[in-house]
Amino acid sequence: MKPIVFLLLATFFGGSTQQGVRFYVIRQWKYINFTWPNEDALKTATAKGLYVPENVVVSGVKYHDDFFYVTLPRMKEGVPATLTRIPAGQVQDYAPDLEPFPSWEMNDVEDCMNLQNVQNVEIDAKGQMWIIDGGRVQTLTKPVVKCPPKLVIYDVKGMSVKEVHQFPEEVASRNGSFLYDLVVDNTDEGFAYITDNSAHDPGLIVYSVKENRSWKIRDTKTMSADPSAINFSVNEIPINTPINIAAIALGPKIHTSNEKVVVNEDREVYYCPLSSLHLYSINTTVLRNENLAKTNLETSIKDIGLKPSQTVGMVMDNQGILYYSLLGNNAIGRWDSHTPFQSGQRLIARDPKYLEWPNSFTFDKNGNLTVLTNGLNRFIFDKMNLSEYNFRMISAFVGGTSYLYDDKFNYDLSTEGSSTSSSTMRSTSAEPTPGHEHQHEHEHQHEHEHDHMPTSTDTVTTTERSGTSRFVVTLGQALVFFECYWSGLVRTGNAKSWCSLMVPDHVRSHQV
Repeated sequence: MKPIVFLLLATFFGGSTQQGVRFYVIRQWKYINFTWPNEDALKTATAKGLYVPENVVVSGVKYHDDFFYVTLPRMKEGVPATLTRIPAGQVQDYAPDLEPFPSWEMNDVEDCMNLQNVQNVEIDAKGQMWIIDGGRVQTLTKPVVKCPPKLVIYDVKGMSVKEVHQFPEEVASRNGSFLYDLVVDNTDEGFAYITDNSAHDPGLIVYSVKENRSWKIRDTKTMSADPSAINFSVNEIPINTPINIAAIALGPKIHTSNEKVVVNEDREVYYCPLSSLHLYSINTTVLRNENLAKTNLETSIKDIGLKPSQTVGMVMDNQGILYYSLLGNNAIGRWDSHTPFQSGQRLIARDPKYLEWPNSFTFDKNGNLTVLTNGLNRFIFDKMNLSEYNFRMISAFVGGTSYLYDDKFNYDLSTEGSSTSSSTMRSTSAEPTPGHEHQHEHEHQHEHEHDHMPTSTDTVTTTERSGTSRFVVTLGQALVFFECYWSGLVRTGNAKSWCSLMVPDHVRSHQV
C-alpha cells in the first residue's frame, strides 16, 4: 500500500515564492470508536444510545509526551467521552480507537465534577493540562443545562486534579456561554485566556491562578460576528450563521525593537471571530488588569489586518510565527509577526479533500506542526458519510516550537533573520512517517475501502517555474491579491498555468 503524501501549492499575498510545505496524513478515521472496557460495554452503550458513531466529532488536538490528546465536544447525544488520547509517533493502526482520558469515570456526564463538554485543552511546559469544560451538552440539538462551565487544571504525569475553577455566572453563564479555545501564559504564576463563543455574550475570559479568580473582557466590534463575513461556503456547503470569537493564539515574550532583542512579560493575544476576515490583538498587560481592560479596552485593541478567509483555529510558535486555518479556501495560512500582516501572509497548504475545515493545531517536540481536520461543515448538517474518511490529522515539519517554550527562542535572530521561511529548515529525520490510508475495522463498520493518492484536482506539486505575474485589485473595501504561474506547475505530467486568489470565499481560485 502506497502511503499518502501530498504536496500543496504555496501562494503568497506578496513577496517571493517558495516550495509548498509537505504534509503527511498520520491518522484518519471514517468514524470514531473508543477503547471500551469490553465488548459488552460497547454493545450496551450502542443499544442505549450512549454511543452514536455519526454523532461523534473530533475538535481539538494537543501533543504532549508522546501522546496526542483529542477533544470530542458533546454537540449531539451519543458521545461517550469528551477528552481522549492516542499514541503519537509511528503506529501500525492509523485509525486507532480513542482512549478516554484521564478515565472512563471522569468522562461520565452524570457527575458535574466530571468532564461534560470539552472543546479544547492546552498543556503547559510543566505537564499541566488546562481543560475548558463548557458544562452544557448536546449544544447542537436540545441543550442539556445541568452543570456549570469550569476550568480544570490537571497534572498529566501525576494523574491528579490540581485545581477546579467554576466560572461565575457573570463571566460564563450556564445557559449561554460556549468556552471555545484557550492559551496559557505562565506570567505571575499563570493565566489562561479563553474565548467565549457565546451567541449572546461573546468575549475573552481571563483566569488568574494566583488569585483563583476570573473576569471577562467584552468588545462588540472585534469579538462579535462581522455581518459582511457571515456568508461563506466550504466545499459548496454554505455557512450562514453569525459565529463570534473563536480562534486565539499567544505570542512569545520576546519581541524585537530597534534591532535589539527585548525580553519582558508583555505578550500579544491574537484572536478573531469565526465570522470575520479581521485578525485582532490585545496586549496581556491589559487583559491581566481587569480595571485597565474595562477603562481602556477600545484603545488597546489592534486591528492587525484582513485574512483571505474565515478562521476557526490558529497557533503561534515561540518565535512569533502564526499558523491559521482559512476555511473557505481549504487552506492553512502562515504569518511571521515580525513582518507586515497584509504583505507577509503566506498560503502554505491548500487542498479541498485533506484540508476540509482545519480545526486545531499543535506542535510536537521535533518541530512538526500537526493539523486536525474534522469536516464540521458536513457534521453540522448531518451530511457525514461513515463509509468515507471524515477526520484526519496531517503533519509537516516546519521547524517550530510551541509558544509555551520561551527558553528555546533563538536570541541571535535579528528582525530580518526572524522571517526565515520555515520550509527551508526541513529535516528528514524530524519529519513524521507518512501513514497508510487505513481505517481500523469494527464489527459494525462498512466494507473497508482504501482511498488513493489525491487526483490531479486534489493536488498540485510545485516544480521550477519559468515566470510569475502578480496583480492587486480592489473588491469593495478589500484588496484582492493573486499570483499567476506559467510552466511552473506540473499536474499529472502536464505543465499548465495557475492563478491563486487570496480573497474571501466568494472569489475562487481557478485554472487558466
